[in-house]
Parts: sequence; structure tokens; C-alpha cells
Amino acid sequence: TRENMCEINSHGGMVVEKRILEQCLKNGAILAEPGEFTKRAFLNGRIDLSQAESIIDIINSKTEKEAKASINQLQGYLSENIRSIRHELLDIMADIEASIDYPEYDIEEVTNKKAMTLLENVKNELEQLRESFNTGKILKDGIKTAIIGRPNAGKSSLLNTILKEERAIVSDIEGTTRDTIEEFVTIKGIPLKLVDTAGIRNTQDKIEGIGVEKALKVADDADLIL
Repeated sequence: TRENMCEINSHGGMVVEKRILEQCLKNGAILAEPGEFTKRAFLNGRIDLSQAESIIDIINSKTEKEAKASINQLQGYLSENIRSIRHELLDIMADIEASIDYPEYDIEEVTNKKAMTLLENVKNELEQLRESFNTGKILKDGIKTAIIGRPNAGKSSLLNTILKEERAIVSDIEGTTRDTIEEFVTIKGIPLKLVDTAGIRNTQDKIEGIGVEKALKVADDADLIL
């Protein structure tokens, strides 16, 4: 946190530690809130906002790949890329301003050619960052995977098989599943947000009809449909 610290060593045991803590609090100390050290590190310039955000991502990570991506961000991977792009843009601005302030040196043509090349590089780097955002979103939120089909097509059985547990009720009666069932599963390091849905058919049952409408909406919003 870039703040001065004091470390207290004592004999073990909860009673001793509790008495020391009580004395500290009596003399003006306060207990750390959740995220206190991250907040202080950010406010004191020890880490930037993207690094601060990566800490909660590490805590909430559901897969090893997501944790590794968050650790890279904590180590400044994203921040360094943004700083590099910023420096490139500042260099371009400096060249353009020089050509305006000192026209007698006839550097406009060279500057224009250099600026266009640098801007093309910046564009490519920004597109790569945009693609990395999409990948990071998949690792963080999972691929929303909708299981869609007719009644009794085996949707709930498929969900149970993938999860290796009896999560959804399976019956030979059509229309058993009426609401969506959502579960996360990791396959080869990639999280899938599986959504079991009601069987799609024309029905006079009002409740089942609502389930069919939800199934169609889930299908529209899904990244992947089984």
C-alpha cells in the first residue's frame, strides 16, 4: 500500500492475540474492511484500476485459465499495453506539432508517412486488445450455452450427463421442464454456462407456454446452442 507498517509478534493462542487486538483498537487502530489493502494500494498509486479489478477477478475465478488471465492483468500486462499505445500516440502528436511549428525544415511529407505507419500500428494493437477483451469475457462469464429442442428430446438428460449429477428432473412425460435451469461446468479450462430449457412446441398450457417463450429468448441470447 506504500504506507508505513508495524508488525507485532507475540506468543500464540487466541487469548493473547485477542488482547493485543483490543489494545490496538483502544489506541485508535481500526479493523480493515473487505478490500481495504487493495483500495489503499490504488489510492496511493501502488496499483492502477485495471490491476485493482483483477484482484477480485482472481478471487472469483472459476477456472485455472481465468485465474492466470487475472494474474497477468495484476502484473500490469493490460496497463503496460495501454501505456505503450499512449506513448506511440504522443510521438505522433510531437511530430505533427513539429511540422506545424517549424515549416521551414520541410519535414511534413516524412512526418505524414511516419504518422500513417504509426497510426496503422496503433490501430492493430487496439484491435488486439479488443479481441483480448472478448476472450477475457468468455473466461470470466463463461460461454452461455443453451440446450434447445423438442419435448423429450433428451435435453435434461444431456445436462445431467455433462454435470455428472441428477440436476434436472427427467421424465417420459412431455413438458416436465418448464423453467430454465442454469449450471456452470468447465471443459478443457473453458467455463460453460449451461442452460436447460423447456421443450419447444405449440401448447395450450399457459405455464408451459411461458417456459417455451423463455427458451426462445435464451436461444437468442446464447453464445452457443446445443
